[in-house]
Amino acid sequence: MSRKSIIAAWCALLVVSGCISGKIPDVTKRPPASPEDVLGKIALPGRDDIIRATANITVSSHEGKYSQKMALSLRIPACLRVETIPLFGPADFFLSANEEYIKVFFPGEGKFYVGRATEENLFVFLKVFLPPGDIVSLLAGLPPQITKGSLSEQVEGRLYRVDIRSGKKRRSLWVDPDDYTLTKVEDRDGGRVVSRVTFKGHVVVNEVSYPRRIMIEVQQPERVSIDIRYLDLDISSDGKGAIFDLQVPSGITPVRIDRKGTF
Repeated sequence: MSRKSIIAAWCALLVVSGCISGKIPDVTKRPPASPEDVLGKIALPGRDDIIRATANITVSSHEGKYSQKMALSLRIPACLRVETIPLFGPADFFLSANEEYIKVFFPGEGKFYVGRATEENLFVFLKVFLPPGDIVSLLAGLPPQITKGSLSEQVEGRLYRVDIRSGKKRRSLWVDPDDYTLTKVEDRDGGRVVSRVTFKGHVVVNEVSYPRRIMIEVQQPERVSIDIRYLDLDISSDGKGAIFDLQVPSGITPVRIDRKGTF
């Protein structure tokens, strides 16, 4: 056997060995025909489904770091209810939000606040500058509703990335093509990261995938990080929306929140 033949034989052996050991790089997955196709493959709950969960929530900001166990109820597209679960005694914080109003009740202080369901008003209590619809979607591990902007998609590593651009603003969504779950959402304004939300530990309930952990990082208007760990999660389809509209307790005069989110 000539020297050239020996070298060729070794090269062939190395290629075969690489195939057997799985060292040949994976073929890059190609995205579907359009970004709408990518997002359209994400399973969504029914409009009457109410998502109920108990969560440990840790908030870090310039004011310090604190943790609280909370009960959450969600209904797509923009219904939310939050109440604390203290170690002892009754809940000391209630919040409801729907397409029209946000209402907040502090039983210990005897204070009840009501205002329009805007991102400014919601920021006062949740420290996240997003409209209720976006917050509800993110808490469910789902892409926020697209109202305007141009869409594009690309492959980034093993994920699909969908970009929604409107002027200088860009929202990017990363989707796992193996099961079409949302893994990350990032908002940019003029190249600067405004917020980033990461989803981990998905679990399937009623054929819809939900994250067990959600990490929210907000840079503007102030720096805040929120770590949400779901302890349990349940879906009901009773369709009752009364829980998303807190009623003013007797003997208490509600305080109106103005459009700038102040009292």
